[in-house]
Amino acid sequence: MCNHRVFIALLLFASSATIHANWGSTAGGSVGTGNFHAFGTAQIEMQREDLHIRLFRDRAKVEVDYLLHNTGPGVDVRAGFPSLGVQTPNEARREIVSYAIYADGSSVPYQIEKGDPGPLKVLFDSKFMSMIDMTDQDHEADESNMLLEWFASTVHFASGQTRRISIRYDSLYAYCSGGYSDDDDTCDDRFAYVLSTAAAWRGPIDSGTVTVEAVTVPAALLVLSPAGRFQRLGSSFVWQFHNLRPTLADNILVNLNNHASTIAEYTEDTASTPPKINYYTLEAGKYFYMNRNFVPHGDSASADYSAENVGDPNSEREWRAVHAPGIGDALVLEITKSSHIDQVGIIPGCDANEKEWLSHARIKEIGIEVNGNYTGKTVLPDEFTFPWPESHKAYEWIDLPSYPGNSERIRLVVRSVYPGSVDQITCISKVVLRQWLKSNPGIKSGIDDHKLP
Repeated sequence: MCNHRVFIALLLFASSATIHANWGSTAGGSVGTGNFHAFGTAQIEMQREDLHIRLFRDRAKVEVDYLLHNTGPGVDVRAGFPSLGVQTPNEARREIVSYAIYADGSSVPYQIEKGDPGPLKVLFDSKFMSMIDMTDQDHEADESNMLLEWFASTVHFASGQTRRISIRYDSLYAYCSGGYSDDDDTCDDRFAYVLSTAAAWRGPIDSGTVTVEAVTVPAALLVLSPAGRFQRLGSSFVWQFHNLRPTLADNILVNLNNHASTIAEYTEDTASTPPKINYYTLEAGKYFYMNRNFVPHGDSASADYSAENVGDPNSEREWRAVHAPGIGDALVLEITKSSHIDQVGIIPGCDANEKEWLSHARIKEIGIEVNGNYTGKTVLPDEFTFPWPESHKAYEWIDLPSYPGNSERIRLVVRSVYPGSVDQITCISKVVLRQWLKSNPGIKSGIDDHKLP
């Protein structure tokens, strides 16, 4: 338990200030300037651009396809795609987790060149940018050590040739977080795509479609810019355009509108036991109590991977089902403080890192029983996300079936799994309970009278 004030500044690449652009250059209001210069783009028309942005809890998966036509003689076209990051004392953290570019289906090599990130301010509001100016001894993430790097490639176009250029990448969101001790306030997650760099190409974009799809985030919370351009179709938002000469006003910003405030409550059963931490949180206009008032039980593959691990946020180990792939194996939560639990949050895989997550089996369908009488089931997405278990974003939230009274016992049963690439060991890394509250609980942290808004 920490008793001094700590402010965590903007974390980039643990997350990122996500700021992508058309394959192009600095023309037309690009946020990137510096030593990168495109060549040959002035004689290439962009006949079509199709952009598909899929939103997950901590990242966006982006696919963009261009149909480009050469109006002049044969030329080697050199253009770039920007990526933001931050240089910390120990490493460079970048927004793009993976990047690939293709010309007519064939992979194209790329080189990374540095640029000037200064003009990025145009994409973020003053509150968000003010967080960047605050630093702490661990991250030192301020404007002075932000990085802008261009993924530069060269593609040959014969005279009159039309080519399809495709770019694929994963991008971690921009976010900021700060608070006192174990209390926390987070900003909205953001994703930006700079359409204005298409001005580097000859003439307007003839036609295009931008699709923003909410995959594992709530579509109803999203705020999209430019305002008035997108039409909602279920969990997707679509903008179709024709003859577009993009300017700064056409740049795309997706605000996940998922800011939250959390207060840590410390309890001690006896003077000899360490304090237990429970959390009260305001999220999306609702208050909830997130706690670990339960004792987990369940057969496990070994004593090192016992059920006890799922309720201990300080344990680096998980519960591993006794069988592989664990179909029919169960984890039981005996509730020690009787209350009506609304949701169970789980991290349904081996969560040490993304490589280990994918190498083992992950739970796909899980069955739920409350007090032995009320049952339900749900299918979980196969999604590696936040590695730290104190973030509410780390969990898959399972709504419990309707039941009267309080919860005494919750049983989670593995029904099916996503196969692992190495073995079929099935894990649950962490579990937490969540109870929705009718009003502000009025809990204070005890540090400078900090409390929920």
